[in-house]
Amino acid sequence: MQQQQQAPEEMMIAGANLQVGRGLESCTTSVQATSPFDLDGYRITLIDTPGFDDSTMRDTDVLAMIAAYLSFTYKHGKMLAGVIYMHRILDNRMGGISSRNFKMFRNLCGDKSLKNVVVATNMWGEVDFQVGQAREKELASKDIFFKPVLDKGARLVRHEHTLDSARAILRSFFGQKPEALQIQQELDAGMDISQTSAGRELDRDLTEQIAQHRKEMQTLMEEMNEASRLRDEETRKELAEDRAKLQEEVKRIQADAKNIAAGYAEALEKLEQRMKAGNEVSDRRAGAEEHLKNLKSAAPDNAVLEAKLGGAFPIFGFWGKLAVMLSPFSLSWK
Repeated sequence: MQQQQQAPEEMMIAGANLQVGRGLESCTTSVQATSPFDLDGYRITLIDTPGFDDSTMRDTDVLAMIAAYLSFTYKHGKMLAGVIYMHRILDNRMGGISSRNFKMFRNLCGDKSLKNVVVATNMWGEVDFQVGQAREKELASKDIFFKPVLDKGARLVRHEHTLDSARAILRSFFGQKPEALQIQQELDAGMDISQTSAGRELDRDLTEQIAQHRKEMQTLMEEMNEASRLRDEETRKELAEDRAKLQEEVKRIQADAKNIAAGYAEALEKLEQRMKAGNEVSDRRAGAEEHLKNLKSAAPDNAVLEAKLGGAFPIFGFWGKLAVMLSPFSLSWK
C-alpha cells in the first residue's frame, strides 16, 4: 500500500487539480498532468504518477503506465527539467516498501539525470523538530538511504508546508538543462521494457515475492500435515485455503511478469489515442478562436455568440518549458 502519500501542500504550488490523499489507500491511478502555470517567467507543468506501492494497481501496470508516458513524451521532444521524490520525515525508518520504491526510482532515472533530482522531505509539522533533524541527517549520511544519490548530484531539501517552500523547490530547477531519464533512453534505443534497468529490477522483486510465497506454502503444508496427524480437520481446511490463495498469488505474479511487454504496448496505445483526441480538441479550439476573431471584425458586439463558442471547446493543456515530475515514490514518481 502507498505509505508515502502526497499532502495537499505539494499541489499548492499551482493550485493544481490533482488527486491527493492522506490515508493508506492510493488515489493516483493514472499519470496526471496539471494545466501549465507560470512562475518567474517559466511555464511549468507538474506531473504525478502512481507509485510502486499502489494499493489498487499491480507494479507491472504501474511500470507500463509510467514507461509509456515517458517514452511518448520523449519521442515528441519533451524532457523533464526536474524530478521530485517526496519522503515523509515522520517515518522513523525507510521500510521495505519505501526501499523498493526508491530502487525503482533510481532505475527509472539512472545516474546521469540525478543532478536534476530533488529529494524533498515533508510533514515536518507532524514530528518533533529535533527528531526530524536527526532523521534527516541519517537519510543524508547512510548508504542504505539517500547518500548514494546525493553523492551523484541529487539535492536533499525540506518542504515546510508553505507556498513559498513549494515555489523554492521549483525555482531550484530554473536554468538547469533538461535531461532524459535512463528508461527513456533505453526504450528509445529499442529495448523491450523487460530489458530496461527498471524492468529487470521489477523482475528481481517479483522473483523474490514468488520465492517468499513458496516458502510460506511449504510451511503451511507442514502445518497441514500436523493437523491431519492430530485429526484436526477444521484447522487443516483453513490452512489448505490459505495455501490455495498463495498458489493463486504466485500464478498471478508469474502472469504479470510474463505479460509486462504486452501491458506496456497497451498503455502506449491508450496514451497515443488520448493525446490524439486532445490534439483534435486543441485544433477545434484554435479553429473556433479564429472564427470568433473573424466574427468580431464583422460584428464587434457579438458577445453572446462568443461566449457560447468559447465555452464549447475546453483548452487541452500539456507540457510547458519546464516540466516537474512529482514522484509517487512519494516519481510520494510516492
